[in-house]
Amino acid sequence: MDADFYDRDYYDGDGKSNYDEYTFESSPFANHADAIARMIEHYRLSGPVLDIGCAKGYLVYMLRQRGIEAYGVDWSEYATASASADVRPFLRCASALDLPYPDGYFGLAVSFDVLEHLDDCAARRALAEAARVSRSQLHQVNTGRLAEWLYETDSSHCLKYSLQEWTGMAAELELPNTTICEPDRRLPFLDGAVR
Repeated sequence: MDADFYDRDYYDGDGKSNYDEYTFESSPFANHADAIARMIEHYRLSGPVLDIGCAKGYLVYMLRQRGIEAYGVDWSEYATASASADVRPFLRCASALDLPYPDGYFGLAVSFDVLEHLDDCAARRALAEAARVSRSQLHQVNTGRLAEWLYETDSSHCLKYSLQEWTGMAAELELPNTTICEPDRRLPFLDGAVR
């Protein structure tokens, strides 16, 4: 999909995505922030965090509320422009395929339900870009394995890969510090699932 697809109708409209309205409650941002904080602690990561596909910056906001230096990128001009004034200075409108940061700038780069919106070539490039700008990466993907993940109801979902296919892609790209998970799978640094 083109960046223009991710407009007001996508985030706050009806029928283009799984969102009736994109708000703090529309995704488990607090759980994601908790997982990131635990990952930073578990692996003793240092440096800022980059949220790739940050939309309106809710996760960036929650991380900053926890004292974690965080930034976000999203290629939707609507989403980044719609962010609250207190988080907007930490967001940039940019593509996951060409991140506007130097090599190794971030301690951790994350994406939640982003990679499945890309085609195979773009997903590979996005994984490599995340690894280029950060020392560790965490990506949560919607594989469509469970019906409640509503994979089919978002017309911008392009890749319906299994978790094994996603982790295989990271292995093919030789990205050893890349963790890929599904929402209901446990991670080594968490007691429970990411959700």
